[in-house]
Amino acid sequence: MDIFNYKGICLREDKRAVYLDPSQGRPDGAVTHAHSDHLRPNTHMTRPTADVMKVRTGATKATVHDFHDPFKINDFELEFISAGHVVGSAMIECQGVLYTGDYNPYGTVTAGIAKPRDCDTLIVESTYGKPNQILPDRTDVLSDLQAWISAISSKGNGIIGAYSLGKAQEVIATANKAGVTPAVSEEVASVSDIYKKYDVPLEYIRYNKLNDAEKKNPGLLVTSTTSASGKKPDSVVKSLREKGAKVARVSGWCAFAKWALKGVDAGFPISDHADFSSTMKFIEECNPKQVYTVHGSTKELAKEVEKQLGIKAQPLPKYGEVALETFN
Repeated sequence: MDIFNYKGICLREDKRAVYLDPSQGRPDGAVTHAHSDHLRPNTHMTRPTADVMKVRTGATKATVHDFHDPFKINDFELEFISAGHVVGSAMIECQGVLYTGDYNPYGTVTAGIAKPRDCDTLIVESTYGKPNQILPDRTDVLSDLQAWISAISSKGNGIIGAYSLGKAQEVIATANKAGVTPAVSEEVASVSDIYKKYDVPLEYIRYNKLNDAEKKNPGLLVTSTTSASGKKPDSVVKSLREKGAKVARVSGWCAFAKWALKGVDAGFPISDHADFSSTMKFIEECNPKQVYTVHGSTKELAKEVEKQLGIKAQPLPKYGEVALETFN
């Protein structure tokens, strides 16, 4: 099987091909999850991913599958396996090849866990692919976040900015553990409703359903990162901040990048991606003969895989369009 980067991750045998996380919607493609840099309509996806796609984009065209229910594309047999990243997120297994997509091997409160699987070839994401990109213990950071939520909610207003798909739901679950039912933006609520549809227990209330007095003092507001700490915070955030509300950001980048802490009072380095050490452990436990790295620090990770694990590794190779005209 040939594997290369061409309009997505292309797996080819003879004149047959299948595309994983393709760059455009296509019926011979399969996507891993509903974040915008991976999601494409008119592809194969899990049922929760299709539900999130409809809520976030209005698109409905998709071929849906359940986890661990094998299906075929151009006579390739594929299977969706939990990736633990966001609701519906999947790793994809295809005839000895395992593609992680964005995956989380720690285990999340709301989206499960990615477990290693033996494979001949592993295509692994490299978001935190540099040796110094090691996150603090997730349990400790969640405990810190829970304590911050408890303190801020009882003394005044707190605002937490997080990705509306994935991280925001982890924040809601953490708030619930602290005995707090947060107010949430409509963007966060619409996605969280999908989580509840798939039996993830979350308690929250839409900010726009609060009465006037409650809107002035919601205790805790969970909204998107852009709305909470972007260059132009939305009117609700701006109003609450003017009255003394504290703002926190929840992102793995809080551990590695100064920009992630700009415009906030606190940062909590919680990620839905594997850090470097977890990535290396995951690769070793999959026991592949060949590793291809994608999405992030691909060269750095490939180098360390060969150096530390003795496994052949390289960034996923690119093929020119002229050489592959038959696959347009």
